[in-house]
Amino acid sequence: MEPDDFVSFLSDLWRERGWEVSANERADETHFVIGKRGDGKRGVIYVFPTTTATVTERHIKQFVGFCRKRGIDVAVVATQGAFAKEAQRLATQRSVHLLNRAKLANTVEQGGFEDLLAQYTATDSLAVLFERLREAGVPVPEGLAAQLPDPSATIASLRAKLDRGDGGSESGDSGGQSGGGSGGSDGAAGSGDGSRLDGIRSRVGGLTGGSVPTGLLPVVLVVAFLLGATVGPAVGLGGGLFAGGGGDDVAVSAMSTAGANATVEARWNAKTAGSLSVNGTAYDPPANQTFVLVRLNVTNGAGSPTQLSQSAFAVEVAGQRYGHQPLDGVTGFPSAGLFEPGESREVWLVFSVPESAASATLVYDGDLKITFVRDTGLTPEATTADSG
Repeated sequence: MEPDDFVSFLSDLWRERGWEVSANERADETHFVIGKRGDGKRGVIYVFPTTTATVTERHIKQFVGFCRKRGIDVAVVATQGAFAKEAQRLATQRSVHLLNRAKLANTVEQGGFEDLLAQYTATDSLAVLFERLREAGVPVPEGLAAQLPDPSATIASLRAKLDRGDGGSESGDSGGQSGGGSGGSDGAAGSGDGSRLDGIRSRVGGLTGGSVPTGLLPVVLVVAFLLGATVGPAVGLGGGLFAGGGGDDVAVSAMSTAGANATVEARWNAKTAGSLSVNGTAYDPPANQTFVLVRLNVTNGAGSPTQLSQSAFAVEVAGQRYGHQPLDGVTGFPSAGLFEPGESREVWLVFSVPESAASATLVYDGDLKITFVRDTGLTPEATTADSG
């Protein structure tokens, strides 16, 4: 979300839960969302609204002192960015509740606040989806999101049509399809990809009261794929394009800890692997887990040597962080991760995450100011100096 929207969303979320709320912006562009309940309890959400923010131990200490002086009963810190490990430890000790995007998603789901969240994220989510499609090579026209008056309604209508499986529009124009069996909608068994694509096109016809822009068709097909429709073979999409649990690829994103003031740029790409082979040695993940391999092209933009520690990297899955998984006898960070001024070098990391993971976020929890840039031109592989 945009920073202001994030603050407003948190305010409305507390109102939905029975708080009288006011929000105040502070000089450092953080916010206090101050709440009072009918039972007399007082609460404060300390909001770091940007995706580049990192909440540190110092922030938690200052907030704890503030809450003690003001007699605050419920202390919460929320961010779209990241929490440093020391901040998480201190917050646990001082009974401060921490909210990141994953925990907020759980709160929304458990509390039934999906409609409230949609007020702030419907268009943004579609824009994020379009950006991911462009990264994957799908030709999505710029500004397409602005052409859609109600993206959430479009997707809901698509889901309803595919779930119903009738292959037709509301008026009953089925495009020549007949029969209610599973083999009748998208062409009989053994038909070519072209006929199956025609079937999918007819299914997504008449999604809304108005016409769907022509440029939207490939996007709609991929949205259908994300919703679980069996359109992958029809449009030539492999299972690794987007997230999937149960052994499919994990959708990996990355969270930067700095913007324009970053001293380190890490261009990256990632893949899921059931096993890895490095220099002829095979490595398997622990039981019920899978590997996420991340390749990084790191550039030290500082005027002095910089050391990038493997242990400072983690991936976050459903609110749980998983640290770097060392492999016996090999390392993806030669020279102990030391980068000379201006030096660029490719390195790699391995993480073990649950097989059921649908998505993971790469995070950096060290002292350096680092920005991540997705680079699909990088081949995510584990190599050593001997193997090139």
